[in-house]
Order: sequence, then structure tokens, then C-alpha cells
Amino acid sequence: MHRPTWLEVDVDAVVHNLRTVRRLVGPARKIFAVVKANGYGFGSLAMAEIFAAHGADALGLADLGDAIRLRTRGITLPILVYPNALPEMAREMIAHRLTPTLVDLDGARVFSDAVPASSAPYPVFVKVDVGLERLGVPADQAAKTIQAILELPRLRLEGVSAHLHAHGARDYIAWQFARFTTVLDALAALGVDIPVRLAASTPLVLDHPDTYLNAVDPGRLLYGVPEGTGEKFSVELRPAFGALKSRLITVKDLTPREKFAAEAPFPISPGMRLGVIPIGSSDGMLDLHAGRVLVRGRVAPIPAGPSLEHTRVDLTGIPDAAIGDEVVIIGQQGDQRITVDEVAAHHRRASVNVATVIGPRISRVYLADGAAPKVVTSE
Repeated sequence: MHRPTWLEVDVDAVVHNLRTVRRLVGPARKIFAVVKANGYGFGSLAMAEIFAAHGADALGLADLGDAIRLRTRGITLPILVYPNALPEMAREMIAHRLTPTLVDLDGARVFSDAVPASSAPYPVFVKVDVGLERLGVPADQAAKTIQAILELPRLRLEGVSAHLHAHGARDYIAWQFARFTTVLDALAALGVDIPVRLAASTPLVLDHPDTYLNAVDPGRLLYGVPEGTGEKFSVELRPAFGALKSRLITVKDLTPREKFAAEAPFPISPGMRLGVIPIGSSDGMLDLHAGRVLVRGRVAPIPAGPSLEHTRVDLTGIPDAAIGDEVVIIGQQGDQRITVDEVAAHHRRASVNVATVIGPRISRVYLADGAAPKVVTSE
């Protein structure tokens, strides 16, 4: 690693979670493993490789650039691209064998026109908005719109999907799901074949097996990421997040100022020792620390906010600290531990999905039992 700061990712945990999903949904249903947001911060390419090797049927993500990169790096699984690009990118999607998610008839026309006349009809998904009020054909217009899309000459319906607003009571979720199945039933009555019927994301996979249909697309579940502090999973999942670590690149003694003491970036006391680690606000450090780190198994406060590339560490209570020492920002060292929940609480936030905050320049180190660590310095 050119810069000694890294995120440790537990590969065995990811494999365990994927196998848990397979046990839940059974062997016949397709699993679209979601690797959006750079694989929830753990690295989309590495996660895609792991899912491909351990039984996922397809991948799902939102960023077209990420999808193209996965293709060019050797990923051969079907890749479903959620709505996140303009219709004018249709030729790029076709060139890389990516499955688009269409949300309106105009976009479908553009995509149909982009398919070479000599090619077979191109497979597409259509998304139905059943309650999230974000992306998709409105549920009450969906059957008619999908029928019109199928009249276009160069498209073939591969699947119909929905993303439920899954934060309400069970009857609210049931209402949304019924809106979706009503669309599916209307299409079936018209003789429309729908190979993939997809509605169950993480909360539904966990607690609503009646929504599985014939495919699911779990995201944070695969990484063992709870939605917020205190959330308990209904099945045994393991966190992919192992630890966020760095090393001391500077250790020095500070002398209190005789002048402009009040202008110092932090209070300087007699005998104070300071260390610096190479991770800063440009790497997400503003949201990644709990106000302290661990050095040599002891707690070291962070005396001031991170700068763009660096963070200061108060080593006064650790007189034996030296350049090169490992610094744990999140994780365990000796008997001490700083948890993801503590980081979230420090910033008074409910979200604990901190891996998505870690900048892409931070190396990802993939750890699996019986295998040498794999270091990815940048994707």
C-alpha cells in the first residue's frame, strides 16, 4: 500500500450472508446480488467476484460506469442496471451486455432504436413504482405502459421489478405488494410472459417471504449492515466490515506556545505528544471516527477535526508510541474496541453503513480463512 490506511473486509462473512439468503429463498429463485454504491463501500469488483463464485445468479447496481467496469474486468454474470442514466447511453449498455431498467415509454423507444436491426430483441426490465415515489412507471399505468413497450420492435421483456417502501407497518407493505402483483396479474391476463418477477429487497427477504416471487435483490443484507443502530436481524448475519486502520507517520513532542496560544488548532498542554495518520476529510474521516483511536491497545483522543489528508492523534498517554505503529480507527486492538455503532453515536446519526463513506483511495484488504490477504488499492 502506497498509503498505510486500509479497510479490512471479511470475505467469509459475505459468503456466509449470501448462503443465508439462498437458504431463505430456496434453490429455484434467482438472487440478484446488489453491488451498488461500490459494493456498499466494500469494493464492487471484489464483491461481484465473490458473489459470482458462490452462487449468485445475477448482479444489480445503479451506476452505469460501475457496470461497464465490471464487464471489462471479466464479470460475466447478468448485470441489471437500475435507473440511473439517460436514455442516450443505450448503445453503451448494449455494447457491454447490460440489462437496463426502463421507467417510461419514451426511454424505451430510445433504447429500441439503439438495438441493431440485425440483432435479436434485447432483454429489458421495467420498474413499477408502487409506493416509494421515486423511480418507475406508476402502478396504475404500468400494465398499459409495459404493453406499449412490448410493441416496440427490438425489445424483449426480461423482468418486471419494484422497490417497496419497506419502512412501514405490515399492512402498508402488503398494500404496495398487492399493487405490484395486480400489475403482474394484468400482464398475465394479456398473455405477457414475465421471466423475472422481482420485488424483495433486504427488509422483505428478511421478514416477508410472501414477497419473494421468483427473484430477490438483497443489498445491505449481504454485507451484514443493519439499517440503523440497534437493529437486530431476524437471521444470523455477519458483518463484512472488519476494521478501519492506519499507521502513524509522525510522532513528535509539542511545547506550549508563549504567543498566540489561543490560536492553536487545539489546546497544547505541557508534555503533550502528537501523532499523525494519513487519512483525512477527503477520505470520509469526518464521519468515520468516534473521537478517539486505538494505539498499542490504548485509547488515543483525536484533539482536532481531520484536515484534508491527515488526522492528528493525542499520544500523550501512550509514551511508547512510535512511527509505523498500527492505529485502529474502527475495530479491535488488544482488549479495546471501537465499534461502528459508537461512530454513529458520536456523530448522532442512525446510519451505521460507514463503509460507503470510506473514500475510494483507501485500500480494501480482503481477508478469508486459509487465503493470503488480497489488497485492492483503488477500483
